[in-house]
Amino acid sequence: MPRHLRSLLAAALALAVVVVMTGHLVWQDRQRTAERMEAIAADMAKVVEAHVLHTTKGADIALRQAAALVDEAGSLKAVQSPAYWHRLRDALANVDGGETLWLIDAKGNGVVGTGRQMDQPLNVADRPYFQAAMAGADLVVSPALRSRLDNRIIFTISRPIRDWSGDIIGVASAGMKTEWLVNFYAMMSFGLDTTVTVFRTDGEIVARQPDLAKHLGKNNRTGQLFQEQLPRSAVGVYWSQSVLDGKERLAAYRLIPDLNLIVYAGIEGESAFAAWRTRSLWFVGEVALTVTLVLLLLLWGARMIRNEHRVQLRVLEAESTAVQLTAELHQARRDPLTGLPARALFLELAEAMRQSAGNRGSALAFLYIDLDGFKGVNDRQGHHEGDKVLAMVAEIMRRTTRDGDLLGRLGGDEFVICLSGHDPDVRMVATSVAARIVKEVRNLEMGVGCSIGIALTSSDCGDLPCTLRQADAAMYRAKQMGKGAWHIHEPTHEPCLSCDDRAVA
Repeated sequence: MPRHLRSLLAAALALAVVVVMTGHLVWQDRQRTAERMEAIAADMAKVVEAHVLHTTKGADIALRQAAALVDEAGSLKAVQSPAYWHRLRDALANVDGGETLWLIDAKGNGVVGTGRQMDQPLNVADRPYFQAAMAGADLVVSPALRSRLDNRIIFTISRPIRDWSGDIIGVASAGMKTEWLVNFYAMMSFGLDTTVTVFRTDGEIVARQPDLAKHLGKNNRTGQLFQEQLPRSAVGVYWSQSVLDGKERLAAYRLIPDLNLIVYAGIEGESAFAAWRTRSLWFVGEVALTVTLVLLLLLWGARMIRNEHRVQLRVLEAESTAVQLTAELHQARRDPLTGLPARALFLELAEAMRQSAGNRGSALAFLYIDLDGFKGVNDRQGHHEGDKVLAMVAEIMRRTTRDGDLLGRLGGDEFVICLSGHDPDVRMVATSVAARIVKEVRNLEMGVGCSIGIALTSSDCGDLPCTLRQADAAMYRAKQMGKGAWHIHEPTHEPCLSCDDRAVA
């Protein structure tokens, strides 16, 4: 075979190899991009789920307090006195995202309310959430709706009020900000076009970001999520074709069965792969240019080494970009304001500390910290001042803890600290740290204080979520003691009900 034909054949073979390798690299990059997008969507869904659970728990506590006021007063009408109204207002103040708190009689008429537009007459007899609560539903989360007081879009959390005989005499209902559930997490989009939605299990929308007003009253029960995904699994990631706006998204969802709610976090397909398409176009263009240069350099063999060096540099740049993207994804699991681990990352690190402590025969102490008066700072001075307070509290926590201790921000104005040590030293360290934090937060003179609940792991209960719930409950007891204090959970006086239930089962 003539030499020039052999050269052409070698060049054609080299070109074919380059085309195949380019396609393979582009495909691999797309797979890695899809995995990163799935992880982002899944993390967003987990965080929003935790936030929904925390919000509904806080609202339920306030509703139970409101129902207890009725029982204490003797009737719904008796709660209209100023003393009870102030206590009702205090209950609403502790509800994150709460707008209004109403006590409604059996005919749907508002008896007494606090919050926005409380002095207006109100009748909700035709509202499905009121009818469900009157029918005996224990805790009812309504879809998003227009408030009859000021036409704002809200959702409600309601609970029936019973008399001493168990008969339902009315409903306690909290009006909640829809944006409280989803807006913050929708901003955690890392430059992507994201959608965060909370659905009821009947397909109705409780909260959505963006365009809630545009989709108010719509139902998604005919969509892929309800028809295909939920029947297969309570948690999942899938490609979603929205029946609300027709857009295709890479979505993660999580069912909250106790509340009959589904959390949905979606990334638009165009947005999810926009960076990949740009990289691929640049990469293919670079490869095409490189091939052209290589073919030319085959004619001038002296330049081949230089072109190979350029290709190697591009490969190194691509690897560096992949490492940077991985680092950015890890950083995204930290709270951007304080730099502390967010809820999901904190729980992972705390579980690792628990296992390590168990191997060493030591114990953990969890300090659950909630700021007192923080909502007032935001309302009076704005969110910028509120962010400043949060950052200062995080710095106080760093100063008062050891290098090996774990700090985290669970969301809103709630923080948590995990300390390790041997009994009884860890108890003394925990109470000392709690006292110092309470004092230093009070000394900020920013109009806030803090309440701290402390719980210690024990050999009888190695369940991390259980210990956190005990710390949370101890924090609420500290608030009941008058706020600006700490309270420690005592297993002998306050046994773990969750563990007892499992033991009986």
